[in-house]
Amino acid sequence: MRLLVEMQANVQNRGDVKMKDGRMLWHLLTDMDNQFLETLDVFPPARVLEKAESNMVAMVKIPELNPGESFSPTVIMRIDTISRDWLLQPAPVPKNELNMLRGTYCKLERYWEIDNPIVQELTERIAENSSNDESYARLALRVVRERVKLKTHLDVRLGAATAASGKEGDCDEHADLFIALCRAVKIPSRRVVGHFLRDGPEPEPHAWAEVYLEDKGWIPVDPALNRFGTLSENYFSRIREGLVSERPTIQVMMSRTGGNGPLIEEQVRMRVLVNGRS
Repeated sequence: MRLLVEMQANVQNRGDVKMKDGRMLWHLLTDMDNQFLETLDVFPPARVLEKAESNMVAMVKIPELNPGESFSPTVIMRIDTISRDWLLQPAPVPKNELNMLRGTYCKLERYWEIDNPIVQELTERIAENSSNDESYARLALRVVRERVKLKTHLDVRLGAATAASGKEGDCDEHADLFIALCRAVKIPSRRVVGHFLRDGPEPEPHAWAEVYLEDKGWIPVDPALNRFGTLSENYFSRIREGLVSERPTIQVMMSRTGGNGPLIEEQVRMRVLVNGRS
């Protein structure tokens, strides 16, 4: 499926002093084996580079903004997406790299409270009924879906511990609890943030996970939509989070003296292109 992705940001000076020397770090997309970037344009022109964990970002210069003024850059991308089953194409890595991944992607982080008593209790229960990392991950997926009632998009991200105790949450909580359950037993895992396209031009914000399985490599797991090792062409992956548990979609850095910080908003629209046309 060929997608036309249009992103528009809006940075407004809501303070009472001029804002200057501004820069905007804008996460555009991340490397995923079921999506392929064809074209990318940023207006006004900006530097685009690859940052940690294969995240592609635009470094946008923000003009001086007087109180009440706004700046609205735009990104337009053409992306091809496919439905893919990662388990059909395993990607094993050497043992020494596996040990490195465990040291990097099994740490306690904000939202992934692997030391939480309820998380630990669930971890022990899953481990007793699994024989290897893959069976553990599959059972962890089932436990998350059975324990956490799926809600519509919440205003705040609650994290694994709150999801485990409160037993409800949106896609964020499903992904976070799955990641915590895996990290607690030294199975490398991380989060992916992006969008899921249903009907209409405004895709749903969405979050899922990636888990590393020996002899299979990194595979996607979406507890909210009950997917293990597969993604459909409706997924658009924007930000990978594993070294840290949260990367803002837009981060603004500006010089100012007092007053409120800028108001930052973003609108994302997607259209399916047929023969290069919408």
